[in-house]
Amino acid sequence: MLKEIKDQFILKVACLAGKIVLENGGEIYRVEDVVCRIGAFYGLKIECFATLTCIMASSTNENGDICSLVKRISSRSTNLNKVFLLNNVVRSVEKFSFVGLQKELIKIYNEKGTEFYRIFIGYSLGAGSFVYLFKGDYRDFIPAFISGAITALSERLSSYLHINGFFTNTVSGAICSLIPYLFYHMGIITNPSISIISALMLLVPGVAFINSIRDIIAGDLLAGISRAVEVLMVGLALAVGAGLSLKLLMLLGGLS
Repeated sequence: MLKEIKDQFILKVACLAGKIVLENGGEIYRVEDVVCRIGAFYGLKIECFATLTCIMASSTNENGDICSLVKRISSRSTNLNKVFLLNNVVRSVEKFSFVGLQKELIKIYNEKGTEFYRIFIGYSLGAGSFVYLFKGDYRDFIPAFISGAITALSERLSSYLHINGFFTNTVSGAICSLIPYLFYHMGIITNPSISIISALMLLVPGVAFINSIRDIIAGDLLAGISRAVEVLMVGLALAVGAGLSLKLLMLLGGLS
């Protein structure tokens, strides 16, 4: 019975490590590798299958006893610092006692994300900086900067209210179109497209797109295709938001 309980603890800790990777933007093959690597270190053979929404793992010890665990993944974001920290822990797992490893993983899991003021500044300057990449000037910088700032506030509010991602991206797409056209209507800028594209670049799911390709190449077809569909849904939401806002401007006679 004692050995069985120990196996359960090992499986729980291994799945916690996998959950950290999956919830913070890691690839599926990395999730499965982390779970199996921790189990192997403690002499426990683990078979792991992960998708974007859950981790299923089953362990078998030397006596043939089987233990299974399913972890539901309800939310995902991109925090590669957590993935980096966890990767360092897993690759030096021999330095930790079992309890120490568990505490270290819990510490990483509970680590707070980037402070909002940093996100706010990053969104604002990021959107403004893309203007120069698209050959804009200082006048195009202003609406892009404001669009990025309002988008950051909008996403913060959506997160607080637990609004689904599609609606959040639709609103963000509308913001990125409305602000530049407001400046265009006031005669401050002559080409709103540069500011619109610059602001929308913040919302392009580049990490998810790359991860979908890497998952497919690694043979995780289900996860790769699921992530690719997720990327398409983000693009669709941005297009719907931008398109509806421009259509509204046309109906109001403010778009020429």
